[in-house]
Amino acid sequence: VQANISATGNASSALERLMLDADEQTTDELCDSVAGVRMEDYAENHYNFDRKGIFGHKTTMEKILSHKNDTIRTSLCQLNGDLAQEAVQSFRNITGYMGDRSTTKGAVDHSLKLLNNMLLAPEDLRDEVYCQIIKQTTKNPSVDSNIKGWELLAILAGSFPPGEELKPYVMHHCAAEHGRRHSNPKVRDYAVYVLHRIKKVCRLGPRREIPTPVEIEATRRLLPLNVRVSFLDDRYITLPVDSWSTAKELEGRCAKMLGIKDGTPFALYEVSTEEEERVLEPEERILDLVAYWTRLETDERTRKGKMANIEEFRFVYKVRLFLDVPDDDVAGVHLMYIQATHDVVDARYPCTDNDSITLAALQVQEEHGDYPGPLGPNPLTGKVSKYIAKKYLEEKGEDVLEDSITKLYQKLTGYSKREARLSYLDYVKAWKIYGSAYFFAEPQSNREFPSAVVLAINSKGILVVDPDTKDYLAEYTYNNVVTWGHSQNSFVVVTGNITRRVKVYFRTEQGKEMNSIVRAYVEKLMARSEAGDT
Repeated sequence: VQANISATGNASSALERLMLDADEQTTDELCDSVAGVRMEDYAENHYNFDRKGIFGHKTTMEKILSHKNDTIRTSLCQLNGDLAQEAVQSFRNITGYMGDRSTTKGAVDHSLKLLNNMLLAPEDLRDEVYCQIIKQTTKNPSVDSNIKGWELLAILAGSFPPGEELKPYVMHHCAAEHGRRHSNPKVRDYAVYVLHRIKKVCRLGPRREIPTPVEIEATRRLLPLNVRVSFLDDRYITLPVDSWSTAKELEGRCAKMLGIKDGTPFALYEVSTEEEERVLEPEERILDLVAYWTRLETDERTRKGKMANIEEFRFVYKVRLFLDVPDDDVAGVHLMYIQATHDVVDARYPCTDNDSITLAALQVQEEHGDYPGPLGPNPLTGKVSKYIAKKYLEEKGEDVLEDSITKLYQKLTGYSKREARLSYLDYVKAWKIYGSAYFFAEPQSNREFPSAVVLAINSKGILVVDPDTKDYLAEYTYNNVVTWGHSQNSFVVVTGNITRRVKVYFRTEQGKEMNSIVRAYVEKLMARSEAGDT
C-alpha cells in the first residue's frame, strides 16, 4: 500500500493545485459568500452560557468564543449528558494536539483518536468539535498553538463535514483569518485550504475510513499527496489527490495527463494480487480506498505475521467500454491497443492458431519495428511467451511458434507503430466476442441453458456462452433488446418487439455492473443514431 501513495513537493504547489481542483469560485468569491456571518449569532442560538452551575453567573460571549487553556467542564453547545461528556473528552484531544496542555501522546495520536470518535458520531457532536476548534483558534496568544489548531481543522475538514447550519460559520472563520492583515502566513494558508474544501466536504459527506498517517502528515504540512495509477503493460503514472478526490476526478486527471481526447471508454479499477478486480464507483473517494487497503494489510500482518504473503491492491486505469476510438486520438488508441494485447495473451478470447500468430507478429512489429534481418538479433528469441497465450505455447512449443511468427513478422516490414496498432485492433474487432466483460450467472427457469453460463457483454450485445465448450448459446443484440434490469442478486434482459417479448432471468451478484455496462453501450448507440451515424 505504501507504494500507492507518497507526499512530496511544497505547500505552495499544494495550494496552487487546490485552486485548480476546487469549484469555480475563487477565494475572494467564497469569502464574499459568507460576508456578514457572525459566530456570535450561532452561539446565541446553540451555545450553553450557563457553565458555572444553576446558581453561577453566565459566561460572556467573548469568553465562550475565545481560546481557553483550561479544560472545559461541559460542551459548548447544548448537548445531552452523554454527548456533553464526549465533548469534554474531544476538547482534551484538541488541546493535547495543540500543545495547550501536557500530554504523553503525540499530535498524530490525538488526531487519530479524535477522528476515530467522530466518523460515526452524530452531527451534533461533530459540530461541537468544529466549534471547539474555532474557539481555540480565536484570540489564541500562542503562535505555535494557533498553527496547530488550524492544522487540526484542516485534518478534520478532510474527514467529516460540519452541519449545514454551521457550515457558513466555519467558512466565515476561515475567510476572516484570510482577510486579517497581520495573520500568520502559515495560518492563512490553512484558512484558504479549509475554505475551499468545506463545500466538497458537505457534498460528499463523512469518510468511510480513518485517514492514514501519511495522509494526515501531508495535510499537516500542506504537501501534495501523490497516488500511483498502473496500466496493463506495467507502466504507471503518479497523480496528485487530496482527501476528497473521487474516482471520477482521478480518471479525468489520468485522461488529461495521457492526452486522451475522450475518456468515456476508460475507468479506474481496484485490482488485487489475487487477480480480483472491480470498477470504482464515480463518487468513491480515492484515499478512503487507500486507508481501507492499509487497514486490511495491518490486520492481515497482525494475524499471519509480518513476512507473510498477503493480498495487496493497486489502482489500474484501463478499458471498461469497448467503444470506437477515433484514429487521431493517439493516446486513446494506444490504451485500447494495450488492452487488446493483454486480453489476447491472457487468453480472454478464443483464438485460432492463425489468429495468435498474426496478432503476435503485429505486436512485435509495433514494439520493435522492422525485422532486423538474419544477422540481427530476433526480438522474439526467448520472449515468445510475451506475445502468445500460454496454452498455445504448451501445444506447439516455443521454437515452432517463434519460427511461424518470425515468417509473418518479416512480411510486415514498413509498417509504422501506428499502423501496426490499428491493424491489430481492426483484427480483433472483427470477433463477435471482442471487448466482452465476462460474468458468471445461473439461468432461471430456462431449460435451453445449462445450470451455469457466462454472460459476455460488449458493444454489440449480450452473448450467452457455455463455460465448458465455449459455444455461443444465445445472442441478444441491442437492436433486439426491449429493456433490461437488475436487482441485488439478478439480471434480466427482455428481447422481442411490441407484439411478442421474451424475458430471461439470470441469478448473479454482479447485476449492478452488468446493468451499468449495458446502459452505457445502449446510450452510446442511441446518441449515434440521433446524430445520424450508422
